[in-house]
Amino acid sequence: MTALMEVKDLAFRYTRDRMIFQNVSFELVPGEIMCLLGPNGAGKSTLLNCLAGLAHPTHGVVEVLGKNVENYSARSLAKHIGYVRQNISVTYGYTVREYLVMGAAPRIGMFSSPKKEDYERVAEAIEDLSLQKLADRAVSKLSGGERQRVAIARAIVQNPEIILFDEPTSALDYGNQIRVMRTIQQLCERGYAVIMTTHNPDQPILLGGKVAMLNSSGTLAIGDAEKTLTGERLSELYGTDLHLVFVNEVDRMACVSSKL
Repeated sequence: MTALMEVKDLAFRYTRDRMIFQNVSFELVPGEIMCLLGPNGAGKSTLLNCLAGLAHPTHGVVEVLGKNVENYSARSLAKHIGYVRQNISVTYGYTVREYLVMGAAPRIGMFSSPKKEDYERVAEAIEDLSLQKLADRAVSKLSGGERQRVAIARAIVQNPEIILFDEPTSALDYGNQIRVMRTIQQLCERGYAVIMTTHNPDQPILLGGKVAMLNSSGTLAIGDAEKTLTGERLSELYGTDLHLVFVNEVDRMACVSSKL
């Protein structure tokens, strides 16, 4: 299967003395998900920015459909990559529905109006994220968790091949965390490639696919989630005693701490 994204020997440093990450290489194909774990400050968001063409790596290259992301215009790259950040800021009084329609902008002409299929995609995204009660409210009046769900819906409307999520459940209550995880799984089933950062080891356990573990020294270990996630590796990554145990009631492994 042809790779949508190829990352080759990527490295990034802010200063001469501090390397954030190095020797990062992987491929992402349609329908594949990769969860990126790591402690605060390890550089997960910086890595996403490099993948999205918003930060320039010190070394290496990110290719989307065989082309360096730095050789795309912002508009052209947005046709292929959607980026859901932790926080969205909307200063104008756009309603949720209006804000979602703007997600189709990369795929319509500068002087064109949204088409019927764009509005159909908006309606589908509203349904997927259970935003019916928010559709006609101003985005600026929404809570942080509500804005996060709207940002995910907008990425769906954008209809790229790849969607990057920077901690998509960080501002959500537990019920909405599960709904968002379910939506991400459905996106992969539809053929989207997904990379998401998270602090919760249970999320890659639930989603499967690949897991990438970025430690504080800038080294990234990548592998199949089921085989790569171990209590020993997670304990080393987060500097605390963690275990993976099988929970009969939910028929899966779960990450737990032995004590406080």
